[in-house]
Amino acid sequence: MSTLKDVADRSGVTVTTVSRMLNNRGYISTETRKKILKSMKELNYQPNEFARSLSKKNSTFIGLIVPSASNMFFSKIIDCTERYAQENGYKLLLCISNREGKKEIEYFNMLTANKVAGIILASHTDFLDTQIPGGAPVISFDHSISAKIPTICSDNYQGGMLAALHLIKKGCKHLAHISGSAKLNGFPNRRYMGFKEVCEKENIPFIVSDAPDDLFISMKYEGIIDLLLDSDPATDGIFASNDIIAAKVITACKKRNISVPEQMKVVGYDDIDLCTLFSPSITTIHQPIEEICSQAVKNIILFREKKIVPTNITLPVTLIERESTK
Repeated sequence: MSTLKDVADRSGVTVTTVSRMLNNRGYISTETRKKILKSMKELNYQPNEFARSLSKKNSTFIGLIVPSASNMFFSKIIDCTERYAQENGYKLLLCISNREGKKEIEYFNMLTANKVAGIILASHTDFLDTQIPGGAPVISFDHSISAKIPTICSDNYQGGMLAALHLIKKGCKHLAHISGSAKLNGFPNRRYMGFKEVCEKENIPFIVSDAPDDLFISMKYEGIIDLLLDSDPATDGIFASNDIIAAKVITACKKRNISVPEQMKVVGYDDIDLCTLFSPSITTIHQPIEEICSQAVKNIILFREKKIVPTNITLPVTLIERESTK
């Protein structure tokens, strides 16, 4: 692999001159610039953009830590964040933790040491109580880590209310909610609180099944769904805390010859692509993932360029009705 010195030797200039040209520092004659570019092409030399970013002390890299890439929700987070970073002249450094707290700490320390422009945390582990040394922002997605770290999220409480109201409007008399792990200090658990408030206000009986934390990566929710259906056969409406669980509920109902939506109505949360690919298509609570990712990137850039400190942001959600409740 060619080095900066190889380019300098072939061009007949110093390493400093090559470095100055690559970083647009100082005057470089047209003739010298052509020599260097020609040598780079002949040697197939690729500048180390990460190192250049560090040397300029003005990083164009944004770190993103996610718990999973196989989960369709986080795949969308990755895709949207990368796109908005690229559109604004930044590049994404992706770190996948698989819900391992130790790995998240290692990734965070790595990103911090390399002085990235900012870090977006889509993880669920409580391991931070500070910002990156040097003042670059840390922004958390849908998870409250500390009062010092701003969070961008959808209105989970409103989402839970909308789901319950919709199921009741559709005639459901016995509701159930499959929630995320109650052990997580995440905003998604507010979906349960909104759901619960509506059920109690409308005098609708309901049960809640807590999805164990270890199912988040495996997505093997079949056991808790079967347990719910066995323990409360009167259930005729289910609000799942994400669209993957909703799809698993529909599959379980099919195996039991429970017709969806005639006998069982199902509402998910997130509005990932799976909702329209599945049959029946899934009614869900749409959270604005595009806007959330765009806002996260925007906040990092505003902090870097104008020192505008990010604040907590909550974005509204909407219910998208599809075949699973019609």
